[in-house]
Amino acid sequence: MIASLHNGVTALKSLTQGLQVLGNNISNVNSLGYKSSRANYSDNFYLHMNDAESGADGVPSNNIQQHGTGVHVGSISSDFTQGTLEVTGLDLDLAIQGEALPNGGGFFELADPVTGELFYTRAGAFESTVEGFVVTRDQYRYQLQGLDGPLVVGTQEGETLLARRVEEDGKINLVVNKDGVDEIRGSGQIKVTNFLSPQYLRRVGNGFYSNGQAGQNLAGISDNNIPATGSNGKLKQYALELSNVDLTNEFASMISHQRSFQAGSRVVTTSDMILSEAVNLKR
Repeated sequence: MIASLHNGVTALKSLTQGLQVLGNNISNVNSLGYKSSRANYSDNFYLHMNDAESGADGVPSNNIQQHGTGVHVGSISSDFTQGTLEVTGLDLDLAIQGEALPNGGGFFELADPVTGELFYTRAGAFESTVEGFVVTRDQYRYQLQGLDGPLVVGTQEGETLLARRVEEDGKINLVVNKDGVDEIRGSGQIKVTNFLSPQYLRRVGNGFYSNGQAGQNLAGISDNNIPATGSNGKLKQYALELSNVDLTNEFASMISHQRSFQAGSRVVTTSDMILSEAVNLKR
C-alpha cells in the first residue's frame, strides 16, 4: 500500500507540472511568436523482484515481477511549427514564413548592444533608433542582426527617407530623396538563423531563446543564414507571426489532465483508506 500511495503522489506531482505547461500555453495565446510546449511523461524505474530466467530445460520462467514506481515528466518539448501571420501597417513588422522542419524556417538573430550576447526570436516587432539601428520594440532594445552585423536603416546627410522595403530574401532597400531626386539605396540584408536541433534552445522569456552559454552551440546552427534559401523561410514585411497555440487542443488536453489528476487522487485516498484499515486491525 505504501508503494501505491507513492505512485499516486508521483502522478499528482507530474500532472501538476503538465497543467503548468498547459496553463503557460493558454496564457501566451496572444504572445507574438510564442511556440507551444508539451509535457512528455515517462514511467519511473522498476523494482525487479523476479526477472526472466532460463530454467534447466531452457524454457524461460514466466514468474516475472516488475513493480512500477510511478511516473515523472521526462521532458518538456517545444512545437516550432508556423504560427498564423497577421498583417499590420508598420514597415518594420517582419515575419518569417516557412513550414520547413524542424523550426519553421529559422529565427531572427538579436544582439545585446551592451554585452554582445546573442538571442533568437520569431517575434518580429522592430523599430529604428535615432542612430538608425533596427531594434526590438521593448525595454531590451536588442539589435536585429544582418549578414554583416547590426542592421542600420538610417538616412545619410541630405537624404529624406520615403520608404523602407524588405524583400523576401531579407535585402533592405531604402527609398530616399536627395536634392529633389528619388533614389533606391541598399541597406544590408537581414540574417535568419536556422538550427538543426531547436529543442536544445533555452527559453529566456519575452519570446527570446538562447543557444547555451557563450561559445556553446547546443542546438547546432546551420551555415546558411540567407532567407528564402534552403530550408530558411522567406521574410514577409508588414506582418507579425502570432502564437501557434491551438486553444481547442489545449482545453481538450486540460480536461484529460483533470481526469487523470482525479484518478491519481483516488489512488492516494484509496491507499490511505486501506492503510487506515490495516492500522485499526488490532482495535
